[in-house]
Amino acid sequence: MTTSEFSVNRTFSLLGNGETTGKKLLDINHHVGSVTSVGERGSPIISTRRMSVGGLSTSIPSKNSNSPNFGNAKKSKLKGINLSWKTKSPSQEDLKNWTRFLSTNSEEMSNSMQFTFNDLKLRTFQGHGSAVRSIDINEHSRLIVSGSKDRTVKLWSLNIHHGIENSLNEPYSECLKTYTEHKKNTIVDVHFVSGGGSGLGSRIVSCDGQVHVWDPETGTTLYKFGNLKTPYLSIKPIFRTRYLVGGLSDTTITFFDTMSHNSLLHSWKSSPGFAGTIKIVCINPSETLIAVGFANGTISLLESRTGTLIYNWKAGDTDIVHLKFYANNRLVSCAPADHMICIWDTDNCSLLNTIKVNSDIVALNMYKDEVITINNSNTITFFPLNEHFQTYSSKFKSSTIKSSITCLGILPINQLLILGCLEGDLFLYA
Repeated sequence: MTTSEFSVNRTFSLLGNGETTGKKLLDINHHVGSVTSVGERGSPIISTRRMSVGGLSTSIPSKNSNSPNFGNAKKSKLKGINLSWKTKSPSQEDLKNWTRFLSTNSEEMSNSMQFTFNDLKLRTFQGHGSAVRSIDINEHSRLIVSGSKDRTVKLWSLNIHHGIENSLNEPYSECLKTYTEHKKNTIVDVHFVSGGGSGLGSRIVSCDGQVHVWDPETGTTLYKFGNLKTPYLSIKPIFRTRYLVGGLSDTTITFFDTMSHNSLLHSWKSSPGFAGTIKIVCINPSETLIAVGFANGTISLLESRTGTLIYNWKAGDTDIVHLKFYANNRLVSCAPADHMICIWDTDNCSLLNTIKVNSDIVALNMYKDEVITINNSNTITFFPLNEHFQTYSSKFKSSTIKSSITCLGILPINQLLILGCLEGDLFLYA
C-alpha cells in the first residue's frame, strides 16, 4: 500500500488567545474498500470512501534530513540487555491498523466526552536502554520527549506522515535528539517549556534530582537548578510554561525562571509539619492552585501566587503518587497501594466520590471528564466521572507489548495514547 492510497485531511482547534486555527495535517489521496474492525469501545467502525480523520505531521526533519540542527539520527543499541523480541516486527499489521484508524469518524470523536479507544498500535519509538519513567507531549509542535531510567532524555518526532510513507523499511521510529548530561539518577520528570509563552516547546526541562534546561535542537545545556543533596522530586511548568514549580525532598516547593540562570523566585513550605517525602506536584488549569502529594498519604493545597497553605488533609494511607486536576476546583488523587481513586472538591476540601480498583495503578491521566488508568497487569481502564457513561477496560495484547507499561501520555486533540514501557520502548496507540 503506497502513500498515494491515503487521504488524510483533518482540521483541529489550536489553543491560544481563544482563536480557532485550522491546520491541514496531511493531504494525500485515500481509497478505502470495505473495512470492518473493532471501533469505539467494541462497536464496529463504519468504513467510508473519503473522510476527515486523525493524523499528524511535522516540520521537524526525519532521520535522513541534512538539517544542521539535528544531524543524522542514529538508532540506539541496548547494551548488556538481551531481549528476544527486539527484532523488527512486521509492518503490515501497523498498516492494517492505520487503515482502521483512518476510517474512524473524527468529528464524532472530537464531540464525545469519552476517549475513543480502538486498541490499535500505530507506531513504535525505540531507543531507550531501560524503563521509560516520564513523558511529555507537545501535540501542536508534533513532538514527544521521554525520560528513562537509563539517565537519557530523548526527543521524538510525531511525523506520522513519514511513518506511513516508510513503514515497510522503518517499523521503528527514530529519535531526533538524545540528551545525555544527566549522570546520576533516573529521569523523574520531563517537560516542554517556552520562553515567550507561545507553548511551542522552545526549551526542554528534565529532572533527575537536579533540573536541567536544554536546547532541543542542539542538545546543549542552558541552565541547571538545584543539587542532588536536596533533590527535586517533581517539577511542573506554571505561568504560561516559562516558569517551573518544583517539589524538594525537604517538603519545600520553589519557583524558578527557565530563561534565567539562578533565578529563584519563591520558596515555600508545602506542609504544616513533616509529611514525608514529596511524591508529586500538580497545577490546576487556571494556575491559581498547587496541589502537593506526600509519602504519608496527605495532600497540601497552596495558592500559587502567595504560597498560602489553604488546606492539608489525609487523602490515603500510602504514597500519593498520582494527582490530576480536571477542573479548577476538582482534584483526582490516587495512592496505588490503597486501590482507590478519590475525587475532591478543592473549594471546601470535601470528598466527592471514590472509585475502587482491583490492583495497583502505575499510570493515571485525564481526558475531559474521564479518568484513564493503567494497572500493573497492563490493563487500561476508562472511568467516566459522568454517571451517564459506563466504565470500560481492555488489556493490551502481550504479543504487542511484552513488558510492563510504566507511564502514559495523551494527545487529546487526536485522541491518541503514548505508552512508555519497562524495556524502553514507547508505543503510539489509537
